[in-house]
Amino acid sequence: MAIFNSDLNPFGLDLSDRVIKLAQLKKKDKEMHLHGFGRESIPEGIIEDGEIKNPEELAKIIRDALKNAKPFSIESKFVVYSIPETKGFIRVIKIPYAEKEALENAIFSEAEQFFPINLADAYVDWQIVANHDNKTLEVIVAAVPQNLVDSYSEVLTLAGLKPVAVEIESIAITRSLVNDNFSKKTILIIDLGQDRTGFIIFKSPAVQFTASIPVCGKELNRSIAAVLGVDETKAEELKNKCGLSTRGECRGVYKAMEYSLNEMIGYINKLMEYYCEHYKGEPEISKVIVCGGEAKIPGFNSFLSLKIKKEIEKGNPWVNIISSEAKEIPPISREDSLVFVTVLGLALRGLEENNCI
Repeated sequence: MAIFNSDLNPFGLDLSDRVIKLAQLKKKDKEMHLHGFGRESIPEGIIEDGEIKNPEELAKIIRDALKNAKPFSIESKFVVYSIPETKGFIRVIKIPYAEKEALENAIFSEAEQFFPINLADAYVDWQIVANHDNKTLEVIVAAVPQNLVDSYSEVLTLAGLKPVAVEIESIAITRSLVNDNFSKKTILIIDLGQDRTGFIIFKSPAVQFTASIPVCGKELNRSIAAVLGVDETKAEELKNKCGLSTRGECRGVYKAMEYSLNEMIGYINKLMEYYCEHYKGEPEISKVIVCGGEAKIPGFNSFLSLKIKKEIEKGNPWVNIISSEAKEIPPISREDSLVFVTVLGLALRGLEENNCI
C-alpha cells in the first residue's frame, strides 16, 4: 500500500571510506527545494575500501549527521543510498531479440562475460534501452555483490532507517548532472575525487560504461609532498592555491603533479579510443563534464581541454533541481556543490520513490 505523505520522502545517502554526505529534497508549489544536507567525516577503520568494518559506530555517525543537517534536520526514515563505483558494475550489452519468457536467461548468459563477479552471488538489475526492429536489443545491466549490499542495509537498519533503493554511484551522478538539453549527446563525466577518479560514458538514456583509476587528489598531494619536502597537509594547501599554474613559485607544484596528470590524460585518451572502437556507429564523445571535490583545482578544466581537445564543462548538480525560471539561489555554492553531486542525484531518486513507499 502506498503512503502519500510528503513528510516521508526519502533522503539520499552517499558513503565513502572517509566521508558521509546526505541530502533531502522536498517539493513546494511544484518547485524542488533542498530541505537539508550535511557532510561528516568518518574516522579511519570504520569503512575500508568500501567495506564496512565497524557497523555500530557508522550507524551512530549516520544518526548524528541527520540531526546536524542544515538548514533543517532530516527526520525521514526512508533512504536511497549508493554503492561505491568500484564495487558495482554496469554495462550495456547487445543480445538477439527475445520474447519475455526467454529474455532474462539471454541477458544473464551474455552479461556473465562482462562482469568480474559471479552473477549468482550478486543483485542484478536490467533495463531495455533500445529495440532495433525486433532483431537486436540493447540492455543496461547493473550488478553488485549481495554481501556488500546486505552489509550496507544492515547498518542503515541499525541507524533506524529503511532502505527503499540502492544505486551505483554513476547512475546517481548522471541523474544529477545530465538534463534534456544535452542528453542526446554522448558525454564523458569525470568524477575527480580524493581517493580515486571515476569515468562515466553516458548516452541517452543510460550509462554505457564506467571505469576508475587511482590518480586522485591524494596521489597529487603525495607527489607534491615528496618532491617539495613538505607534509601532505601543506601539499594540499599548495595544490589548492597554485592549481595548475606554471608561473613563479607555483611551477614547482605543477612539475610535482605533472607525471600523474599526464597519466590521467593518457587514460582518458585510451578510454575515448575504446569507445570509438567498441561503439562504432554511435556519436563521438562531444562534451566532458567534470565534478568531484578535486575538480575545484584552479586551472584543471583549461588544462584538460587543451590536452584532450574537447569542450569541458564544470558539473552543475542543480540543473535538474532548480528550474531556469526559479529565482532561488542554490543553498550550496556552485563550487562547493561539486562534492555533493552523487548525493543530490540520490535525493532526486528519493523524490521519484516518494509515491512508492
